[in-house]
Amino acid sequence: MKRIILLGALSLITTSSAFALELHVVNSSKSAIHHLYLTDSKDKEWGPDQLGDGPANIVKPGGKFVLSNVKKGTLDVRVVAEDGTECEIDDVTFAENMEWKITEAILNKCAADAG
Repeated sequence: MKRIILLGALSLITTSSAFALELHVVNSSKSAIHHLYLTDSKDKEWGPDQLGDGPANIVKPGGKFVLSNVKKGTLDVRVVAEDGTECEIDDVTFAENMEWKITEAILNKCAADAG
């Protein structure tokens, strides 16, 4: 079952695009991002890890990841950092391309909220 850890504190920036929707993840934190999950906001379970399996499929500090073919609608997004810190933003409306910037301050807030 999903657990709400953080609402609205992650920086989401929208950009217009006539192409398939994309989520651009920018890791501005000091921690690698090991997992990224999406789910329809109405669902109780997370979808598969969008980063895939293995060490080649992490977003290192300063790295970027583009998730293509994101469906339009209202989704929840969750990332898990290398130390297990989880950050979640619920009810994100995907109507155009978005950038999600993950900062050290955001991960620290998630860790404090979880503790």
